[in-house]
Amino acid sequence: MNPHASRLPGALTRVAASALAVSLVGTVLVAATATSTAAADESLLSTSGTTWRYLDDNTNPAGSAADQRAWTTTAFDDSAWKSGTGAFGAKRGAATGIGAAFPITTLLSQYIEGTTTDVPTFFFRTDVELTAADLDGVPAFEGEIVYDDAAIVYVNGEEVVRLGDDSREITENLQYHGNGRTDPVTGTFVIPSDAFAPGENTISVALYQDAPTSSDIYLDVRSLVPTHGEVRDVTLGVGSDESEATVAWFSNLPGSGEVQWVRADRSVDGGFPTDAEAATAVSGPSADGATYHHAALTGLEEDAEYVYRVGSPETGWSEPATFDTGTFGDEYSFLFLGDIQIGASGSTERDSASWLQNAGTIDERHPDAAFVVSAGDQVDSSGNTQQYTGLFAPRSMRTLRFAPDVGNHDAGSALYDQHYARPNATEGQRDYWYTYGGVLFVSLDSNESSTAGIAEREAYLRQVVAEQGDEAEWVVVTFHHSLYSQAFHTRDADVVRLREALSPVFSELGVDVVLAGHDHIYTRSHLMDGTTPVVPSATPASGDVLRPEDGQVLYVTGNSSTGSKYYDYDGAKPWTARWEQSREPSYSEVDVTPTTFTVTTYVTSTERVIDQVTVEHPGATGPALDVETSARCLAGTAYVAVRATNTGDVPADVTLATPFGTRTVAAVAPGKAAYQSFSTRSATAEAGSVTVTGTLPDAGATSAHDAAYPAVTCG
Repeated sequence: MNPHASRLPGALTRVAASALAVSLVGTVLVAATATSTAAADESLLSTSGTTWRYLDDNTNPAGSAADQRAWTTTAFDDSAWKSGTGAFGAKRGAATGIGAAFPITTLLSQYIEGTTTDVPTFFFRTDVELTAADLDGVPAFEGEIVYDDAAIVYVNGEEVVRLGDDSREITENLQYHGNGRTDPVTGTFVIPSDAFAPGENTISVALYQDAPTSSDIYLDVRSLVPTHGEVRDVTLGVGSDESEATVAWFSNLPGSGEVQWVRADRSVDGGFPTDAEAATAVSGPSADGATYHHAALTGLEEDAEYVYRVGSPETGWSEPATFDTGTFGDEYSFLFLGDIQIGASGSTERDSASWLQNAGTIDERHPDAAFVVSAGDQVDSSGNTQQYTGLFAPRSMRTLRFAPDVGNHDAGSALYDQHYARPNATEGQRDYWYTYGGVLFVSLDSNESSTAGIAEREAYLRQVVAEQGDEAEWVVVTFHHSLYSQAFHTRDADVVRLREALSPVFSELGVDVVLAGHDHIYTRSHLMDGTTPVVPSATPASGDVLRPEDGQVLYVTGNSSTGSKYYDYDGAKPWTARWEQSREPSYSEVDVTPTTFTVTTYVTSTERVIDQVTVEHPGATGPALDVETSARCLAGTAYVAVRATNTGDVPADVTLATPFGTRTVAAVAPGKAAYQSFSTRSATAEAGSVTVTGTLPDAGATSAHDAAYPAVTCG
C-alpha cells in the first residue's frame, strides 16, 4: 500500500443516501449536496486532511515520454515532488492578498525562476485506497473544488472533468488555459464510480494559469463524497412558439433522460399516468463532470396547466413542477430583466438570496406573464457552479419560461450552452429565435464583436427576418451589450463597433425594439434612425407614446435585477430620452397588442414606476394614414387644408382635428382621402398641428398621427 494513500472509511457507503439534502426556502425547493457539509472523515479528500504531491517548477512531469498523461497514472514516480496540504495558491508571489475567503496553506512558486512570468501549469497527485465493498452500490462521487484559473481532474490516468474550460485546446502539459477572473471559482464535479478500482487509485489535477500575467493561482479540493442519482438545475425555457417549451437539467450520473408532461387535470397528486406525453432528451457530458440534458415539450394547449418532471429511473427524477401556458393570442405580457449576474457583488450567497427574493416578488406580482427575457450575464463567473445553483433556485425558473441572452460573463464556459435549451439555435453558435403572439424575437450573441463576428450576426438576423418576419406584427431583437445607454460601456471599442455596424441594419430590417443589458443603468433611447437620434420637440416623459416612422427603432437598457452591481451616469449622451440610477433592483413588464408595445419599468421592492413608454403602429391589418396639410390666403380669408389618405387594407373611420374644428369621415376606402378645409375670419392663421386618427370599424383599434401646417397671413 502506498503510505501516502488515504483510506476510505467503511461507513462511507452508508452515508451515500444522505448525499442529497432538500430544504424549503419559502415556496422554493432548493437542492444541496452533501459535498458542502460532509465531515472530513466521510470524504475521500479534504482540504486539510489530504496530502498532495505537487510540481510547481515549470517542468513537464511527463518529460519527452510518448504518453504525456503518464504523470496521472498510479505507476508514475512522484517521489521527487514537493508535498503539502491545501489550500494551495499564490497572489503576486505571496501567500496573502486573494482574500479572507481563500486562505493559502501551501504557497506555490507562481513565477518562472528569475522572471515575473507566471508558471503556466501546476501538477498535483494524491492516492486513495478503496475496497470492492467501498464501491458497491455507489454510482458516483461528487466533489467540491475551488480553482483559479482552470483545472483538469484525472483518475488513474483518465480525464474525468475539465473545469473553467474556455474551449482552448490542450496540446501540451505546460500551457496557459482557462479564463481570467477576479476571484477563484467554487464549483462541483462528478466522478463515475467505475473510474475507480479496488485497491490504490490516483487522483491528479492539472491547474492552469490563463495568461503569463495572471495575478493569482489557487487550488482547494475540499471534498469527494459518494452520491446517488440527483437531478438539479432544472430550467424551463421558451420553445419555438407558444405551443412549445424547452427544458434543461443536469444529472449527477451519466445516462439518458427524458421529460414527461401531462395536463394538470389529468394528474393525480402530481403523478403521471401511463399515457403521459414524453420526449427523449439530447444528453452529453457537462463542463462540471455531470451530464446535461435538453428536451422539448410540444403540442401544448392554450390556457392550460401542465405538470412535468425530468430524469430517468437510472439518474433519478426531479420533483414535479407546474406551469401555465397562458394565452396564445396577440395580446399578452412578458417580463424583461437586466443583468442578474449572481456573484458580481463579491458574494455569491448574498446575490443568490437577493435573486431568490426578487424573482419571487416579480413572479407573484405578474402571474399571467408568458415568459422572461434575460439580457445576459446571468452569472458573474462562467464556470462557477455555485452561482448557477443560486440562479436556478427560484421556483419561477421551473414554472415560467426563460429566454436568456449570452453575456460576456456567461460566455467563457460551455455551462451556458448546457444549462439552457434554446430553440432554433445554430450548432456552434449562440444566436437563436422564437415567436410568441405575433412577435418575432431574435437573440444575438453580442460577444462576437469582431468584424467577422458582427457580419455573422447580421447575416443570421437577415435570414431569420426574411424567413419569419412577414408573419410578425413586431420584430424584437435582444442581446447583452447595450448600444445606447448612459453608462461607460457605450465608449468601449466593441460596443462602438456593434453600434455602428448593427444599428443601420436594425433600421433597414424593420426592427421595432431592442432590449439589452450590460450597463447596469436603466436607459430609454430616443427613436433611433440607424445611429441618428430622432429628438422630439417635447421633453420625454414617463407615459410617452412613440409613433415611429419607417426605420426608427427604440432601444431599452435594463438595470440590475438583483442589485449585485450598478454603474453610474457617464455624462449626457445624444441618444438618451430617459435614464435612472436609483441603485435599486428593477425589472420591466412588456405589454403587447397588435398595435402597441408598452414597456413599464418598476423598482422591484416598491413597484414604483421608473418609466413607461409605448411604441405604437397600425399593425398588419390596420389603416396607415398619410397626412398632408397646407395653408393659403383667398379673398382675405386664411384657409387650412387637411388631407388624410387611408392606405390600409380595410376601410377606416378617419377623424381630422385642428384648432379650427374637427371632422369625422366614416369608412374611408383604402387609398382614398378624407379632405376638409377650415377657414378663419382672421387674416392670419398661426402655424399649428393637426391630429388625424384612423379607427378600425371591426375592432375599434386606433392609430393617431400628428402633422404640422404652416402659418399664413392674408393682406
